[in-house]
Amino acid sequence: MRTITTHRMEAITGDTPQEAAALFNEAMERLAPMNPTYEREGCTFWVHYKVTYQEAETLTEMHDLAGDSAHCVECPFIHRDLNRFGNIDARKKWGTCTKTGDRVFISDKACDLLYEARGERREQSEK
Repeated sequence: MRTITTHRMEAITGDTPQEAAALFNEAMERLAPMNPTYEREGCTFWVHYKVTYQEAETLTEMHDLAGDSAHCVECPFIHRDLNRFGNIDARKKWGTCTKTGDRVFISDKACDLLYEARGERREQSEK
């Protein structure tokens, strides 16, 4: 996931000092979560602040940002260990990914292979 920060500036000007102060106070309240700073030139205030947001680089990150992430236990490529009766051994919280051959914890977040198996692509998800 990539974090992007952009610097912004807002000019606040009023016809009278009282109007400029009221507009300045309103802008500072609105921008308070972004920790604004300011400079003053007469009745003009230059308010500086930063806007930070996350940009997904993979399908998994896109789903995480959307709030609908999946886990390895939901993946069709996970192979869980079996007990002596041939049933899934529910005591074991590990499985083997048949695509990569790695041992994975079943509650880990799923990788891009799951979303690709569902037929999703990065270009389609961005639309």
